Amino acid sequence: MLGDSAHLDTGLGGQSGSSEIISGDPQYSGNAQAASSGGAEGLCANDLQFQGGADHPLDDPASLNPSSLDIPPGDVEDLWLQDTIHLGDLQTAADFVKELQGATLDDPSLGMSDEALHRLRNPLCDQPPTAIDNVTRLAIDLYIGTPSEVTYETVRRAILRFLPDLQLPSYYKVKRSVADLTGVESVVHDMCVKSCIAYTGPFLDLDSCPKCSEPRYDQFRLQTSSGQEKIPRQEFHTIPIGPQLQALYRSPESASCVHYLCNKVHCMFKDLEHADCLDEYSDVLHGTDLIGAFQDGRIREDDIVLMFSIDGAQLYAKKVLLCWIYIWVLLNLSPTKCYKKHRVFVGGFIPGPNNPKNIDSFLFPGLQHLVAL
Repeated sequence: MLGDSAHLDTGLGGQSGSSEIISGDPQYSGNAQAASSGGAEGLCANDLQFQGGADHPLDDPASLNPSSLDIPPGDVEDLWLQDTIHLGDLQTAADFVKELQGATLDDPSLGMSDEALHRLRNPLCDQPPTAIDNVTRLAIDLYIGTPSEVTYETVRRAILRFLPDLQLPSYYKVKRSVADLTGVESVVHDMCVKSCIAYTGPFLDLDSCPKCSEPRYDQFRLQTSSGQEKIPRQEFHTIPIGPQLQALYRSPESASCVHYLCNKVHCMFKDLEHADCLDEYSDVLHGTDLIGAFQDGRIREDDIVLMFSIDGAQLYAKKVLLCWIYIWVLLNLSPTKCYKKHRVFVGGFIPGPNNPKNIDSFLFPGLQHLVAL
């Protein structure tokens, strides 16, 4: 499990980048930037104290809200005080942060199946099976190598026409097999058909997008079923980080590699005992943020340290179709290992057609799961 302290500086608000997340505390500590998309990017707790307008210069103390001057900078509790927030986007971001504080694995909005929760709470201690029959191996290779369920079933039917006696499982069955073998599965949430927001956190119960007013559900199915069939018009996938870390630690070979961070820190502190600075700055752990977190005990010897990174990409050269992907990098591994493709953990996919207007809502399920750990 993850530890009990956190330092998040996600810089949310539609900007790509990365940040370090040290274990899983439900609060953004320090000057955590929780601003959502729109005009609220990069605001921290100190920024919330300004109340003046064009007639009040920024450096004029009289332009500040007197009741806000006594608020300690960086106190997350101040984010949702009504007299300190005057921007709608910032209020929404504060609502997301507040909901993270109450995150639990039992919350049905997380979307994890009962089987996944059971595996998370009762991790397997034995090594992953190495003996897989050839048919299952073929099905898994086909599942991993094909981009969609339609493609998988098309190829499967072609194989069965050539080998009609082959017991090649369906897409659903091989998907379940992969989840059972690895413990990893994705969770699905509704989103705006124009990619504006995801229906999570404070948007969870909305029936239409607050940005573009597009309905959440297929209106034809909703009307013909007298409101009984609520079919989302668009969905996105999140892959919780907990089961992925469990899968890594099940392998003795992989588990033995995660001691790099702890060993390196011990060596670094020994060097600092004899000098005021390091001779070489070659790794992320040489930064003052991580050094300070180790020194004050926010990171303990057995804690897991993750780095978060998100960026968007245009999938086709001649067609505007954007997709956003975010990943987790395990900093407990050495730099020669943690950035390898097979050791980078995919956190989620945000499909197009447009850039998200509130990216906090798409990141919320992954962060909610992390905090609940």
